[in-house]
Amino acid sequence: MAGKHLSKKECLLQPELYPWADRMAENDFVSQEPSYRSGGYLDLFSDEVWPSGEETFGDIRYFVYDPVAHGMPADRKYPLLFALHGSGGSLVGKTAVNWAGAELFASPEYQEKTGGVYIVAPLANECRNSEGRTARSWMTPVPGKPFNGYEKNEIAGCPYPDDIKLLCGNDSVYTAALTALVKAEAAAHPYIGKKIVAGASAGGYGAWRLLISNPGLFDAGLIMAGAYMPSRRELETLRQAGTRIWICHGKLDELCDYPLLIEPILPQLRNMPDVELYLPDFVRRADGGIASNIGSGFQMGQHCINDIIQENLFFLDGRPMDPRHPGGVTAWIAGL
Repeated sequence: MAGKHLSKKECLLQPELYPWADRMAENDFVSQEPSYRSGGYLDLFSDEVWPSGEETFGDIRYFVYDPVAHGMPADRKYPLLFALHGSGGSLVGKTAVNWAGAELFASPEYQEKTGGVYIVAPLANECRNSEGRTARSWMTPVPGKPFNGYEKNEIAGCPYPDDIKLLCGNDSVYTAALTALVKAEAAAHPYIGKKIVAGASAGGYGAWRLLISNPGLFDAGLIMAGAYMPSRRELETLRQAGTRIWICHGKLDELCDYPLLIEPILPQLRNMPDVELYLPDFVRRADGGIASNIGSGFQMGQHCINDIIQENLFFLDGRPMDPRHPGGVTAWIAGL
């Protein structure tokens, strides 16, 4: 869909909404909406419930796209894409599939390009607290010791606010239930092959914890602006497991700060043979514009990198956003 465009000059007049406007090139522009139509494929997903047995949060509602149920042959293997939405996603119901960056992978075009993908998109049992903030997201930690598993020199002088410090090294209360759900779906559908966990924002936290807690269960992870910084020890565990990881994180992310969450581990990530990085100076939309999203009343366009994952990392003129991935995300999935 065509989105509203704004010039650099227009953005500079509203610095509270466009905090990165001064970094724009003179002839650059901002694009307010993705090129695709959100919700166009949600009817292809069935609505399911997983009896988690957890008193903390109860049963888990989740959505499934089954390629075999939509006409693909059952005598072949399809990767499982297990996609976790960001904070507040469950409050919009099925639209959370889109927020997790997974909806368009159910489209006939992407299914053809990947050779077929089985998609599972669960909902966190979120609610609004008395302050109006989202509670019980994937980032709800199991009570424990902050920075469990981190070396002293990793946390010395850590600039993280206290609420973020509580998360690093602590598992999510959802990890065990989500692990059981993945295993149950694979056992019930013998045509499920390799497993990919994907997560955006708070879903990135949940995805990292699933990878770290279950080395070898997932063949790959797709982390989109993840709200978690794994320790060196955790990354080494994933390296030894041979887990392929693709980290997509904008350098001007407004919510999950790139200097805090990516830069400290960047040297180690670059030395991991199975890790790929997409770290754009500006997150853009398919029409070439700088991504803006102020639907929540504040700017988070550079944070919502999951939008361009659903654009398959291509511009509308056919150019890949990342020349190292000329076939986009669909080719990466097909090549696992």
